[in-house]
Amino acid sequence: MDSRSEIIDDKNAVVQGQFLDEIVDLEEYAQRGESPPNCRGYRILVNGKHFIAEDSTITGREVLILAGLVPPETYTLRVKKAGQRPEKVELDETVDLRSPGIEKFKALPKDQTEG
Repeated sequence: MDSRSEIIDDKNAVVQGQFLDEIVDLEEYAQRGESPPNCRGYRILVNGKHFIAEDSTITGREVLILAGLVPPETYTLRVKKAGQRPEKVELDETVDLRSPGIEKFKALPKDQTEG
């Protein structure tokens, strides 16, 4: 099969090479213990609400802005990975959404005395 061939998977999404032409839910992949594929978008959970990230990498600042938490400098962001404790994500730190185990993000307003 050549690289231009199209394959229809069980969700009726077109797979071209290694690209999945749909939006995948990161939490579902984390629960299955799988790495998300390269795809059109990634459904992320921030403070209990879903948002779509179009790129497989995103900065902490971009997560907060996507979730409408502005200005981002007034929030502390953490990422929760399956089986691990939440880890702080700095504003300019890049998170690879294709890495296995990312379940959700949690943002909390910074205390007046922080930062």
